Amino acid sequence: MESIKTSTLEFVPVLSGSSWLGSDKGGWVYASQRPRYEVRLPTFYILKRPLSRGQVAKLLGEEHQPEDPDEPMMGLTIDEIRALQNAILSSFESNQEISALELRLPSFPEWNHAFSQIELRPGIVEILSDAAATSHRGGMMDGRPRPVETNGPLQHHRLAVEMHPRKHESFATSNIPVDRPLPNTVFRFVLSPPRTEPARRVPKSADVFGNLRTEIIWTTLLGIIPSFLIPVIRGFGSYAVDGWANLLFGGLVAGFVTGAIWRPRRPSIPYEEGVQELDDSLAASVSQ
Repeated sequence: MESIKTSTLEFVPVLSGSSWLGSDKGGWVYASQRPRYEVRLPTFYILKRPLSRGQVAKLLGEEHQPEDPDEPMMGLTIDEIRALQNAILSSFESNQEISALELRLPSFPEWNHAFSQIELRPGIVEILSDAAATSHRGGMMDGRPRPVETNGPLQHHRLAVEMHPRKHESFATSNIPVDRPLPNTVFRFVLSPPRTEPARRVPKSADVFGNLRTEIIWTTLLGIIPSFLIPVIRGFGSYAVDGWANLLFGGLVAGFVTGAIWRPRRPSIPYEEGVQELDDSLAASVSQ
């Protein structure tokens, strides 16, 4: 497939495919990264590099090139990004094939799927189109952006990827405000087919009773039982009876600590097990 080029930008193709996001690790410290789920993406196009100062100047019709025109444009708000988006859209009006695609910031599944094909700078923070979220519960399994579903302060936040300052292939996700300029934040656009099918999402609720049962079993095995066995093995069997309250409390604390680091892996969610939305009203409410 060929790239899509304009006088200012070049979108490289990313072939359709399936990928897995999230983590199946059971420890509590991984709660924000769960669950692990499958995403199926259509072929789309993405900017190889974040928009530069020079590209932004050309899109806005500025006569003079800024200093360091090849440097990434940083610190724009979501409204300023939308203004640039509209400027690019106006240049596509005469091309029906391209104008049929959706121009926006990439969703996290799209960004992750294109990871090996795009340029990434250490230490930068890249703004995505997904609404802020505390975990992958409710995530979109067809690669469309997660819609804004709150009227609180988080409606002005978006998901972002933060590149490690030294390790090129390491990154973390975070939620950042986009209604005010932030240093070191960059952005790029995708041209992606609009999703016309009802959304398929990661189930919003976990198996609460199953997780509680697992927690009780492993807290007992790794915390409570060893707490009572240790004084017995050391010859203080009477303390296992007289000091049962202290031993029980110590066992619960030990179980809590082990639960933060390790628990059995949680089930992964394949695409077919996603929850199918009854209508596609969410797609229309996505805030770019």
